[in-house]
Amino acid sequence: MRLVLALAAGAAVAALSALILGEYEFKGSTPYVAGLLFGLLVAETVLAVAKRGSNGLAAAAAVLAGGGLAWAAWISAGRDWSYVPDAAWLSVGIGVVVGAVRVARAGVRSSAPPADDSRPEPAPAPDDREAR
Repeated sequence: MRLVLALAAGAAVAALSALILGEYEFKGSTPYVAGLLFGLLVAETVLAVAKRGSNGLAAAAAVLAGGGLAWAAWISAGRDWSYVPDAAWLSVGIGVVVGAVRVARAGVRSSAPPADDSRPEPAPAPDDREAR
């Protein structure tokens, strides 16, 4: 159930972000920054709800980020695919990669054992001291 909610939240964020970003032109550094931030925003939303990452969730976040960026580029181009600039397509690629890598790497980190196991042992309870 948590995964379904995570994907629904990611889709909602991607849709809302696409509607907002579509009001801006994809020129200059905007497409590159937008691709990076859009991918991170969708990935972090999915991770915040799912509480873990996985390869399947990474693929879903990549699709959501790419779809949202493509929709934003289409809106920005006046709803005509022939006017979508090349930089916008590069932005879609950046968003896909960033979204997928962020979610997939979270899955790797969350399944690994803690690196530092040098915590001191807890002090014995008062009853344990009397028994010695």
